[in-house]
Amino acid sequence: MSNNFEAKYTIHLLREKPEYVQEVSNIFYNEWQDSYHAFGLLTLEAVIQDAEMNYIRNEKQLPLLMILLDKQSQNLIATIGLEVFDVSPGNPYYNITPWLACTYTKPEYRGQGIAKYMIGKIFELAKELKHTYVWLWTRSAQGLFEKQGFHLVETLRHGESNINVMRIDFDTSNY
Repeated sequence: MSNNFEAKYTIHLLREKPEYVQEVSNIFYNEWQDSYHAFGLLTLEAVIQDAEMNYIRNEKQLPLLMILLDKQSQNLIATIGLEVFDVSPGNPYYNITPWLACTYTKPEYRGQGIAKYMIGKIFELAKELKHTYVWLWTRSAQGLFEKQGFHLVETLRHGESNINVMRIDFDTSNY
């Protein structure tokens, strides 16, 4: 499966392709506006500025964002990231790191295993950075993440809805 993806797509850290910051920020703001508001990022311009400051200037430290591009057209296909934290202050998981975040595949590319491929790539990066586990929260994709090895830790209230807090452990030798 990996070879098929590598024939059609290229994967990059966003810092390597800063020309995609605006498109990525627009997608994120439209998808997760309430979460950005919880972090005080109230406008698209603030999200763009945050992406430039956090994803473009970082090299091999969190936060990091990967993008998947179509090899021929160079169109943005999907994103995934590792964050220092992905919950707002006051959340019981606020000081825990790292968090899988920004898992997004454009609708016309969904159902092709792209999210699974991207999750595998971000796991490789997390392990390279010596992380032994990764956290995430989701409202609607719990099944996808369970298939990748995440387990539900708890369900919490986040803004106007519930979120499922999940975790994957890479080193399970202590269990």
